[in-house]
Amino acid sequence: MNFYDLLKIRAETFGDKIFLRIDERTITFREFLNAVDNRDTGGKFLTQAVNFFVEQKNNPTNIFEVATSGSTSAPKIFRRTFESWANFFPTQNKIFRVDKTTKLFMHGSLTFTGNLNTFLATLDAGGSIVTSEKFSPRRWLELVKICTTIYLVPTKLALLATGEPLENVRSIFTGSQVLTESQSLSLLKKFPAADLILYYGASELSFVTYKKISEQNAGDVNNLGKPFDGVKIFIRDGLIYVDTPFRVVGLENPCTVGDAGFIDEHGDLIFFGRGEDFINRGGVKIFASAVEQNLLKIDGIEAVAVVKVPDKVRGENFIAYVVGNADKKIIRQALSPAELPREIIFVKSLPVNASGKVDKKFLLEQFQNLLAD
Repeated sequence: MNFYDLLKIRAETFGDKIFLRIDERTITFREFLNAVDNRDTGGKFLTQAVNFFVEQKNNPTNIFEVATSGSTSAPKIFRRTFESWANFFPTQNKIFRVDKTTKLFMHGSLTFTGNLNTFLATLDAGGSIVTSEKFSPRRWLELVKICTTIYLVPTKLALLATGEPLENVRSIFTGSQVLTESQSLSLLKKFPAADLILYYGASELSFVTYKKISEQNAGDVNNLGKPFDGVKIFIRDGLIYVDTPFRVVGLENPCTVGDAGFIDEHGDLIFFGRGEDFINRGGVKIFASAVEQNLLKIDGIEAVAVVKVPDKVRGENFIAYVVGNADKKIIRQALSPAELPREIIFVKSLPVNASGKVDKKFLLEQFQNLLAD
């Protein structure tokens, strides 16, 4: 069994029901299967979707490849089994409220894990996918008006929290990054009827923990909730270890991707930072995400990216790219000595990569170019 087999089953069950809407174009389940069989492509999103299933058709095994969507290095390729995702679809779809009535808005490349997983989970449920080829929040909001569900990374999700409230959305889920308190409150105001769910996971591990965000807990940004059913977590030497049957091929249980945190007295995972964001500045341990959260509490700061840089004396250091209006003196007064960046650089906006995450690799290169000039 693989995902081409699943597509054939869903095309037989749902036939003329719309499976994809890409801007103004609609494609039924049956039409999408025909597109795969005839390699009928057009536009980036449809081409990626068709090519994935063509590959599944031409290689009738239960093994396929997925890419990471890391922010500081080139994507890595992992091998997965069909079962490592498909067996978890009922669990995630129940929590994210995805079923055959779902019209789910998403945006971005299907070459990255979160988008591909969401696409396939919606197919499994018999729901519909709505997307756009354009990077236009105004256009996205028009499409969201016909949707029940939204899946976007936080940087894109924050772009939708403007204008009059929309009551039609029943569920929003997001991961990969931590939502700030202000972002969460804005989204709850914009979509008052929606469950807002933040999950923690990794390309290697799939889903690990989740929590439903409310006005009461929106400020507790490092709390990433409790494990999904079938997943166990524990802490060893400050790192998060996961025991899960939904991991990639070749990864042994228990496993870690180097993320740091602890489990509180309620069994919730408290997240310190991703392994790639760990900074060892002269023996002082610093997590980029913690500094970012403290900077975002300062009036006038809209967005922040803390970027690790090499340091000849301390080994590692970090700089802060800041969007907004705030005095550097006030920023320095608000941070502890350990949290003070080497440099504070104000920018109009933060660049994002193909998966919608802040492109810290690009920011590092920009800083190194400044030093070279």
